[in-house]
Amino acid sequence: MLDQIIENIIRKIRKEVVQPGMQDIPLTYIFTRNIPHSVKHFFDQEVELWIREEQGKFANSERFDYEVPEVQMLIDKIFDTLKQTATFHSTQFNRLLERAIKLQANYLIRPQQTLTQFLFKDSSLVTTIEVYDMLKYFDKFQYYKDALTDYFNLKYMREISQNQFQELVTAIDQQVYGKTPVETALQTVKTILNFVNEGRDDQSDKLRTRILAVVFKDRNLTDFAYVLEREIKNGTRALTLGELEQILRSGKTLKELKQPAAPKPETTPETRIPDIEKEKPAVKVEKIVVPEKEVPVEEPEDIYEEEEFEEETYEPTPPPPPPQPKPQPKPQPKQKPTPAPATPPAAAAAVPQTGKHASAVDQLADIVGDKMKGDHLEDLNRLIHPKQRKKFVKKIFKRKETQYQEFVGLVNNTPTWKHASNLIDSFFYQQGLNPYSKEALEFSDIVYNRYFPKDISVNKGDEFRI
Repeated sequence: MLDQIIENIIRKIRKEVVQPGMQDIPLTYIFTRNIPHSVKHFFDQEVELWIREEQGKFANSERFDYEVPEVQMLIDKIFDTLKQTATFHSTQFNRLLERAIKLQANYLIRPQQTLTQFLFKDSSLVTTIEVYDMLKYFDKFQYYKDALTDYFNLKYMREISQNQFQELVTAIDQQVYGKTPVETALQTVKTILNFVNEGRDDQSDKLRTRILAVVFKDRNLTDFAYVLEREIKNGTRALTLGELEQILRSGKTLKELKQPAAPKPETTPETRIPDIEKEKPAVKVEKIVVPEKEVPVEEPEDIYEEEEFEEETYEPTPPPPPPQPKPQPKPQPKQKPTPAPATPPAAAAAVPQTGKHASAVDQLADIVGDKMKGDHLEDLNRLIHPKQRKKFVKKIFKRKETQYQEFVGLVNNTPTWKHASNLIDSFFYQQGLNPYSKEALEFSDIVYNRYFPKDISVNKGDEFRI
């Protein structure tokens, strides 16, 4: 399961960064740890967002002119110094780390969708500078950054619409995969496989067929996606790189290739599949044509009553119920009762079952996390402010009040953050919602704080202290 892979990667990075007894994590300390550069950049940008908000407060003064160049220079110097003191709370670090790794996973598997959603989360028109800043979040598939930069310079572009960006990224992938589609597809899958293996206890050259189907669908490799869908229908759960190469080259399923008359195509050993970053696929941007920029139409912020919402039901998959204690057998007559275990039941339940490879540090971290949750889970209806509720119903649930109530009720009955997070991710995906939009992040943060009530709210900007 991909969610388990992501969880294992998060655990590894957390062990590298969070030392025993560490409650506050400085941004400067994060930069010194042996973790992916993209993760470091994610935390750096979180601090930058709040610094920009603090800087914006000066512009609202009616008494002083903060636009004077000398003043601006001093203000910039102050915030550069303050940034070096930014400190994340350890549990908030865990929340942001989870968000960062999920972003990387989504980007590797479906880059066209992820880049578009992450860039146009608040507006349908952005500057090319914002595109450059967005690309810093990602380490892999450098050809996107190279091609976008070349195209912007060629066209002297200073801003781009969502429609233009989607057309541009699609055209880039068409060129990247157009010349040697199978070879480039294998390079892509190898990069994804390396990421997945970071979250596995044992290395493997297999990748799930459902993940592979999404990989090819996002890149508009319809022929490859079709043969993967056929493999899924045949019950194939995972493929090696060699098996994948066979079906991509032949267009046949493994079942068809096993027939005596079907010749099996030659495959390339995994060690001989080039690194896509070193290959640097060339893109001739001068041949790319994108549509004219469209003028974005802003949605009016109307005021509405709850009666206006459509009464439409939503039936999401219920979360797994919490484990029920096994019934104890009644003692037989004339037999001595079984002695009580040395470890009290409450203490035994507090130790998470993280597998045979789990270390004492992992178990301790999970125990601390459980204690952070408090004695009971707060009702989401009490955590969500009425103004937030109206905003969520409108932006996330498309004004369907009943759907909102049913989903909140479902999350209220979900025992753990892991299960609640999966519910939210599935809902956003099924409804075609942008998980990086301001409202989506705000909603998921409120749910997160339900399971970690002693944590510091992202919405208040206290994830670090200056």
